[in-house]
Amino acid sequence: MKTVNTTNLIYPLVLLILVLVSGCSDESISQNGSATLPVDTITPDQVTSKARIYLYSGGHKTTDLRADELRQFTGLDSTAGIRIESEFFDSTGARVSTLTADEGYIRGKDNFLAVYGSVVVIGKDSVRVETEYLEWDAAGEQVETDSFVTVIRDGDTLTSYGMVTDAGLNDITFKKQVSGALTDTEKIKNEDE
Repeated sequence: MKTVNTTNLIYPLVLLILVLVSGCSDESISQNGSATLPVDTITPDQVTSKARIYLYSGGHKTTDLRADELRQFTGLDSTAGIRIESEFFDSTGARVSTLTADEGYIRGKDNFLAVYGSVVVIGKDSVRVETEYLEWDAAGEQVETDSFVTVIRDGDTLTSYGMVTDAGLNDITFKKQVSGALTDTEKIKNEDE
């Protein structure tokens, strides 16, 4: 029977684990916990200043996005933007809300937009949403976040961790830990009936 020296096998295994662990970092994790593109480490195919992008769904324009700078990564089907301003439109072409954010990215094939850093969305009825991360799915016409969010409407302020709504901020569903102050509780009672 041949004896195997396990010490010689353990050192390479430990070294391999250390290399793998040191290669992983929290930089590729976004605020909502999903993996993001480490844009600063990849060279873009094209950089455009003062740029504009339109997103469409079902033949109608859903989004008009402007950015101080856009970096296009063709192989990744992604475009990253800095200092973003955007308008969202309904199926009739009417503007339903506006958005500002520090940064964001777009996946072109599925018309997906994610924005982060001082995100503010204002609906046509002066509803205001403030958060640090927000996703817009043009195909599903849905806005969603799992981040902390503040919603201000008609003098009422509600906060929550996460929400789902439409582009016009008309139908807001809060996810968890909802709190705030309502000024017109009678109005809420009438809407529930």
